[in-house]
Amino acid sequence: MPTDPLAAFLIGQLTQDGHDVVTVLRVTQGRLPVPGSAQALGVAGGRLYLAHAGLFGQPTLADIPLDTVTGVDVRVAKRLTGTRRELSVWTGDATLRFTVVDDDTAVERFLRAVRAGQAGTSAG
Repeated sequence: MPTDPLAAFLIGQLTQDGHDVVTVLRVTQGRLPVPGSAQALGVAGGRLYLAHAGLFGQPTLADIPLDTVTGVDVRVAKRLTGTRRELSVWTGDATLRFTVVDDDTAVERFLRAVRAGQAGTSAG
């Protein structure tokens, strides 16, 4: 079980709902992790899940089918605030961007799981 409370919430909720969680990636929106910006992305049951820390109460959970994800990539960006890894997820006409909090191993595992799900080989 992960030590990050949001990742633990996501895994627990998906497991309780009967899904085998393939992977979880801790991210944040914005350039720097700040209180209230924590998020976790998970792959389970042919879907991409997003858990977002709530300011008050329990985190919120949203999901989309993996077959609606048209691309996913991570790049290293050098900014005034420092070097960071940026995750881009393309879904139809929208692009979702996050700053990655986890290590390279977790990033590679996440990218493999999303790309496998795009190909229709998702676990559930």
